[in-house]
Amino acid sequence: MDNALPQAPANAPGNATDEAIDWLVLLRSGEATAAERSAFDDWLNLHPAHRLAWQRLAAPVDGAFAAARAFNQRAPGHADALAQALSSARSSALQRRRLLRGALAVGGVGTATALVAQRFTPLQDMLADLRTGTGERRSFELADGSQLLLNARSAVDLEYSAGSRSLRLRSGECIASVQPDALRPFSVHCRHGHVQVAAGTQGARLLLRQQDDRSLAVALQGQLVLVSVGGAQQPLDTGQAAWLSPAGITPAAADATAASWQQGRLVVNDRPLGEVVAALRPYRAGLLRISDEAARLRVHGIYPLDDSDRALAIIGDTLPVAVHVHSAGWLVRVERA
Repeated sequence: MDNALPQAPANAPGNATDEAIDWLVLLRSGEATAAERSAFDDWLNLHPAHRLAWQRLAAPVDGAFAAARAFNQRAPGHADALAQALSSARSSALQRRRLLRGALAVGGVGTATALVAQRFTPLQDMLADLRTGTGERRSFELADGSQLLLNARSAVDLEYSAGSRSLRLRSGECIASVQPDALRPFSVHCRHGHVQVAAGTQGARLLLRQQDDRSLAVALQGQLVLVSVGGAQQPLDTGQAAWLSPAGITPAAADATAASWQQGRLVVNDRPLGEVVAALRPYRAGLLRISDEAARLRVHGIYPLDDSDRALAIIGDTLPVAVHVHSAGWLVRVERA
């Protein structure tokens, strides 16, 4: 699916997003008066940036909570179990609590629904320029003609100017097919550094996958330059890969299958099972856990990303692990048999 991003006007008010959030909280609270609704209409029509900010915020928030409510209706009682599991998850617990305090105000819902909504559309990425939800891959054409493909549960901000073309990967994974522009270098940034297309490179394609502790960069075509947050630099030629981390830049095993997700499948050759499970998580709205012992198993195989139930069944049938399914599939544990 190709999507062109609407551009905010050059003179857009800088506080349009904050104002949109305030209006969303008020209008979804059920307490807005007729005068306040009329004032909202006036605000919406006052400047094109107001309508753009509203469109970017309201639909994703409402969609996430609608999906969560639908889940609660289909599987009554399971939302609380999922909420408890999500609340105890190790990663970003403090961040999750902060996000959900805001989500409760916006959604007017209970903790369980807010936590489930987080699994459909990551709340921290609601205001990203480009984003995907759970189980969704999307292709975007950028203003310069470059193509950007986002994996599931990924988000990117655009920072284009007269002198540069920069993308900031908030979360997840992307593949960029870059149009050459000698006057404006192209780079993709993540929390561990950035990847830049080398000067003079034609037809560059790059992959960047951001994880909690490090990020993987792969030169699918053309020459890249990696720059760590500490300032270390390293060239990367076609077919090469490297890890960016707080410690610097380290080589990664060249893997021609790193971009296999763009075809909706995960191809792995002698990789830890933990990596397979990590790749499946963005395709499941529930919680998917794996024990440390099971995560260390080395695996070979092809797993369908768009049918994660089948992928988990393949794992259970072909490896010495037990796949435990709870709460109508919303909580899955993979353990060494």
